[in-house]
Amino acid sequence: MEIEVLQIVLATLTLILGLALIVYIYQGYRVVKTRSILLLMYGLFVLIIGIVLPDISAILDPEMFWYFWTSIFSRLLVIIGMCTMIFSIMRG
Repeated sequence: MEIEVLQIVLATLTLILGLALIVYIYQGYRVVKTRSILLLMYGLFVLIIGIVLPDISAILDPEMFWYFWTSIFSRLLVIIGMCTMIFSIMRG
């Protein structure tokens, strides 16, 4: 039982810190109005959702079938988010 509570706390903390980082990046985007920062923010959002998705699915439904597929989908989201962030940085 303690492991599930720790998992919930860490997933929530990750979401809150990710939200704070996205808000700070958005504030920078409003000042500069550069499309690269907007792409970086989108990539970071997808990356955070990809990181937290297996934790959320394990909390909601601990069945092994869903946990397996959400971990695969999570890895895909992480890859897409990282590629978006790399594209935004390479774009300048």
